[in-house]
Amino acid sequence: MSVQASTSPRRRSHLPPQLRHLYNYNTPAQRDIFSVEQQLLQSNSGNSVEGSFDQRFAILKSIGEDCVNDGELELLLKKKSAPICYVWFDPSPWMHISEGIIKTLCVNKMVKSGCKVKILMTDWFARMNYNIGGNLNKMQTIGLYNIEMWKAAGMALDKVELVWLSDEINRHADEYWPLAMDVSRNTTVRRIKRCYGSRDPFEEFTAADTFYPSLQCATILFQKVDIWLLGMAQHEANLLAREYCKRVKRGNKPIAVSHKILPNLLLYPEEEHRRNPFLAIYMEDNEIDVSRKIIHAFCPPKLVEGNPCLEYIKYIVLPWYGKFEVVRKKEDGGDKMFLSMEELTTDYVSGALQPSDMKLALAKSLNKILQPVRDHFRSNAEAKNAVEGIKEYHIAK
Repeated sequence: MSVQASTSPRRRSHLPPQLRHLYNYNTPAQRDIFSVEQQLLQSNSGNSVEGSFDQRFAILKSIGEDCVNDGELELLLKKKSAPICYVWFDPSPWMHISEGIIKTLCVNKMVKSGCKVKILMTDWFARMNYNIGGNLNKMQTIGLYNIEMWKAAGMALDKVELVWLSDEINRHADEYWPLAMDVSRNTTVRRIKRCYGSRDPFEEFTAADTFYPSLQCATILFQKVDIWLLGMAQHEANLLAREYCKRVKRGNKPIAVSHKILPNLLLYPEEEHRRNPFLAIYMEDNEIDVSRKIIHAFCPPKLVEGNPCLEYIKYIVLPWYGKFEVVRKKEDGGDKMFLSMEELTTDYVSGALQPSDMKLALAKSLNKILQPVRDHFRSNAEAKNAVEGIKEYHIAK
């Protein structure tokens, strides 16, 4: 089920019918996202998309909440003008806005900086997913739905190759499974449990849970990759992979940047059911859902640290639009446009910007970002079919 993105009609004709529609990518949302990044990437000496080394390094660094080793990234970019970047993605019928919008921003930055980008759809791990009964076909259906989300959001999918982990494992089983076994053989159970962070100590720990980080680690290592873009959820697996490489004296340690995963919107999320819809904004949310969630979000006056509303502005609204607009009555300070987080947090800490005004502006901005997604799923036949394929999960939600 591996797909090489291409604009060539001949290449497209060889795709499975359910994937051919994914090549109509030129959306208004995509052009809007690129407008800010183009200014950063255009070189004064020419129109090279890749830009200078400093520009490319800054762009890739801006993607990551964390980069394991800046020095390794610098050496790689000096050595390769078009490094191969893999993007890890776990398909989900409930697509968090981090996976929809932040990942779109990150992938488009990678493309603009000259990287050869491949998105790894980790469908094979469906076999360990209780929610879908370990059904690989269902996970691939969910993956197609997620791809439609990226298409609607404006991801540069015409410059991206979509790779399905199940295909890769089937083709390279003789390499993957010995590697996974060797990782597990060289890793203690105590170290494996560290990969799960602050997991509930009373939650049952299965044999599959014990083996899963080794499978993640093998997935990271057996691909021919220069840079991995991971979510913070895969951060520990990447560290495990680097530790394994050091232990067995294996070269080519993975270089990884980890993009931001937004915090929960509620004050005490650990006390809430993990499927509580008020915990986060999802790509499927309608306008009323978004507004209601932001209104109920934890957002104490004058407090910046741990404020999820400010995080949403910092990692979604400002990167998307390059600005954050607040509409207020004249007696409350009048309308104001913020161009940086520094400016915004200064006003918020001083009390010049009130939580209620900021929340209204945030909800409006998020709804504007998500509106093309809603329109796409209302009007596009393939998108409607994708929704039908995962409807059972949305009903359960």
